[in-house]
Amino acid sequence: MPKNRTIPFGYFMKNGEITTNPKEVYAVVTIFDEYLKGKSLLEIAKLMETEKIRYSEYSDYWNKNMVKRIIENEKYLGNDTYPQIIAENIFKQANEKRVRKATRLNLIPDDLQKIRKRTYCTECGHRL
Repeated sequence: MPKNRTIPFGYFMKNGEITTNPKEVYAVVTIFDEYLKGKSLLEIAKLMETEKIRYSEYSDYWNKNMVKRIIENEKYLGNDTYPQIIAENIFKQANEKRVRKATRLNLIPDDLQKIRKRTYCTECGHRL
């Protein structure tokens, strides 16, 4: 059974230290670049599969949640354990965009809010 990654995508353990994996670094940088260019998380996941980039040693399957976790992961900024892969301004822009998109998609205009409060399903009777 495949196991979850214990070290974030883009890194691997070598001689007891965490270092970068060049092919995965390319993928991480591509993910951020494509997201900032306007591609969706799902489109990026499909791109990773098309380019035959393996997410783990057991799978080359990607989904939008994997891409989202990479965009959210602050370890790519670097710290005492992890080398930096993504510049701080790129990371910040991508995450600001992610938050904007997430909140914008769930907004319902005020005029529709009023209608929703008065509209009921004719079959079950629940408010829409």
